[in-house]
Amino acid sequence: MPNVHEPLRPELLAPAGGFDALRAAVHNGADAVYLGLDALNARQGAENFTLETLAEATRYAHLRGARVYLTANVVIRPEEMADAFAMIDAAWAAGVDAVIVQDLGLARVLAARLPHVRLHASTQIGAHNSETVRELADLGFERVTLARELSIDEIAGIASAAGVEVETFVHGALCLCYSGQCLLSSVVGGRSANRGRCAQPCRLPYDLLDDSGRELKAPGRYLMSPKDLAGVTHLPRLLTAGVRALKIEGRMKSPEYVAVVTGVYRAALDRAIADPDGFTVADAELEALEEVFSRGFTTGYLDGVTDDTLMAYTRPNNRGVPVGRVAAVESGRAVLALDRPVETGDTLEFWTGRGRFAQRVAGLEVDGQERPVAPAGTRARIRTDRSVGSGDRVFRVTSAALEAAARRTFVGEDAGRTVPVRVTVRMVVGEPILVRLHAGDLVAEALGPPVEPARTKPLTAAEVMEHVGRLGGTAFRAEGWEVELDPSAGAGFSLLHRVRREAVAALEARILEPYRDRELTGAEVPVPRFAGRRRAKRDMPDLVVWTTRPAVAKACLAAGAHHAIVPEWALAGLEPEEVPAGLTVELPRIVRDAEYGCALDAARPGGQRVVAGNLGMVRAAARDASTLWTHWGLNATNPWTVEALTDMGASGVWMSPEISGRDVAGIVKATGAPVGIAVLGRQEVMVTEHCLISAGTECSHRCATCKRRERWYALRDRKGYGFPVISDPQGRSHVFNAVPIDLTRALPEIVEAGVAAVRFDVTVEHLQEAQHLTKMLREALHAAVAGKAVDTESLLAESTAGHFFRGVR
Repeated sequence: MPNVHEPLRPELLAPAGGFDALRAAVHNGADAVYLGLDALNARQGAENFTLETLAEATRYAHLRGARVYLTANVVIRPEEMADAFAMIDAAWAAGVDAVIVQDLGLARVLAARLPHVRLHASTQIGAHNSETVRELADLGFERVTLARELSIDEIAGIASAAGVEVETFVHGALCLCYSGQCLLSSVVGGRSANRGRCAQPCRLPYDLLDDSGRELKAPGRYLMSPKDLAGVTHLPRLLTAGVRALKIEGRMKSPEYVAVVTGVYRAALDRAIADPDGFTVADAELEALEEVFSRGFTTGYLDGVTDDTLMAYTRPNNRGVPVGRVAAVESGRAVLALDRPVETGDTLEFWTGRGRFAQRVAGLEVDGQERPVAPAGTRARIRTDRSVGSGDRVFRVTSAALEAAARRTFVGEDAGRTVPVRVTVRMVVGEPILVRLHAGDLVAEALGPPVEPARTKPLTAAEVMEHVGRLGGTAFRAEGWEVELDPSAGAGFSLLHRVRREAVAALEARILEPYRDRELTGAEVPVPRFAGRRRAKRDMPDLVVWTTRPAVAKACLAAGAHHAIVPEWALAGLEPEEVPAGLTVELPRIVRDAEYGCALDAARPGGQRVVAGNLGMVRAAARDASTLWTHWGLNATNPWTVEALTDMGASGVWMSPEISGRDVAGIVKATGAPVGIAVLGRQEVMVTEHCLISAGTECSHRCATCKRRERWYALRDRKGYGFPVISDPQGRSHVFNAVPIDLTRALPEIVEAGVAAVRFDVTVEHLQEAQHLTKMLREALHAAVAGKAVDTESLLAESTAGHFFRGVR
């Protein structure tokens, strides 16, 4: 276990969306790269790799001293488990050093059948407390990527207590929602973040409305778009915190982006390790990070910041750097007053009163002459694609010089990172030619034919060094020589080249030796264990209502619901007689170490029904609860995940909203475990550390007593749909789908599948409406159980079937 008081040398982990990005990362100092194949990874839009190119990529990285991690960080559908297992088996044989996994069922299968494969827990699991990290360690993970929302102090606490390696993001895009908990893209357009297809609807404009429909003043329209994380100034603190790996986000970014960011962090991290007390970041480094891509930077959650300063309210994409303003428009050309130099090939963005547009710079004039570069402090003329006006701001969003410099680090034979080798050459007449290469502790050599006396001109030491030292195009560079050369020795240069190549091949083989004996195991996915009982066909499922209002819970129970789930925070301050009988307490999905004890107290005294929303609470809460179900936010989409959760003590499992009815039926048949699904109401699609309802207000940060929390709000999108929002006493926002789900017409199929519980999520519905819908849903369930036709296909005028009939892609 690392000592948090002694700085480690953490791994710098960089993204590789494709082979050029991998080269860029490796040549600019990454200790490891993470990449995905063309299926089952969380960046389906990246270039990605095939199994064939993966083998080439691992060889390329390993020869240069870098590790390769495969991302398999998506939820797995039942029919995909065998393919996912086979993919990872083949990837391990191809040389990957670890596999990054989100799905608990996949992790369970890998730990059982491929125990030699090193597992890293994806940030998609959402680990943000010590108990979750310990649970993941028990599942077989050797490293856990923590949630981005943690402060450095919290990271240090987890690192010191967890007993496994912890990894944290240090640079790149921030998701607003806790990773793994976001369904917004999934419900809006069918593109699931949990399947690597997020369409980023959080980067679109929204208006904030109160519960009367009144639009509230906000500092911009991009209310769910955070700035980018830049933790470079905090490297010494992260070292002291005991972080094992610092991760750069960006598998969808360009190779040039990867080169620049990795290079900056490599240099900065080396300085922080060497002299943490004297560590500083140069202005040029910060400017390079800003130039290559920036929505505006924040240290954000690392410093515990969750307020408006975290957000990029005015624009959701790259803002670049300001270079000046339009001073005038003359003869159809814009005259730019420059604060920074601009050159031909740069891409400038003009912020006009009619919007923004970007264009590449061509025909750059200074003092009436066309120039390749316009220096800072000058006035430059360019022809613009659209009309601009005096005073318009000008930003550079792509620097031609920076991109060219970045490309030079990874393009070409002599680019970037090589392994230094000491070269020994022995050429004694009558003895074999010897070329020996030393790389650290590794030694490899090759022998040629016996050296003969020169027939004409003997070889010189300079010629030997020149021709044996031609290592361009390899992973090595000559750094130190020992040449033993008979004065009369002779040999053709082609012979020296051949022996050098054989020595290089021998050294490559030594470096790759740890991976040499890897083979496909031929193992198979275990059949899920049947641990339950067969439900009789047409058993009545429990009708469960979820709500944040105890009065609504009581009314729905009176209308025929069997149980009502209420979050523990919504019960705070109630007298015992105000808590309705039949209540199930929902423990929070988000529970930091400082909140863990109080949250767990809600499951005590024993005998209560509980829903556990956080992986780290399942086992502990199950010891006290009479019945414990796991929350739908734990993303159970296959029988192996259900098996893992029931082994932790779950009595039942609420399935992911992204699962199809067909898959639900298969899981019930395979495991016999009680499972439940939502059939009515608005699904929660986001939970955020940032309080969305505080946009543009002077927040007191006294969330528990905030008057704004007493109301519902809505985020209205461009199409006019309103997504309900509520904030909890911790200041976390919960966003719900604009369109409710209604599976009334599917109730016969649901009953036939053997589902143990169905759920009605009550959000903005008033008490009488919720009570009426509960009664109607109960009647429809009774009809389905009796084998009668359900009177109506839908209880709601406007609704969606979600993913029930097709499943998520």
